[in-house]
Amino acid sequence: MPTGLIFAKYNVRSGLEIKVKFPEDISELSDKTLMHVINLHGFTKEAGIASLNIEAINFITYYSGSDTDYFLILILNTHEDPDDYEEVFEKGSKEILKNLEDNKYIKLIPTLYKQILESSLTE
Repeated sequence: MPTGLIFAKYNVRSGLEIKVKFPEDISELSDKTLMHVINLHGFTKEAGIASLNIEAINFITYYSGSDTDYFLILILNTHEDPDDYEEVFEKGSKEILKNLEDNKYIKLIPTLYKQILESSLTE
């Protein structure tokens, strides 16, 4: 079962800036792990999904593309298959990105996380 969801924006000077974590008490990702997230999408600069399992952390990410540079990161347990979450995660990520104005996305993050958890129970 996923352990958390992070919404972040890339900043040229400081790297990934965490905007929202859900649940709020999830562990911070190391700077090294955040660099892996950036590098996963860095070559194409196009919107899309990628996943990686490194250093006892497993995650799937959605990148908004280089026009806006937003990242959603779903943290998984090491034994989980990111492909199991791809469809619901991509759909929810796109919905979050449609609601950036006036920070409307903040209220949608818990909803997306709940949808992901529910989808994992039906798999």
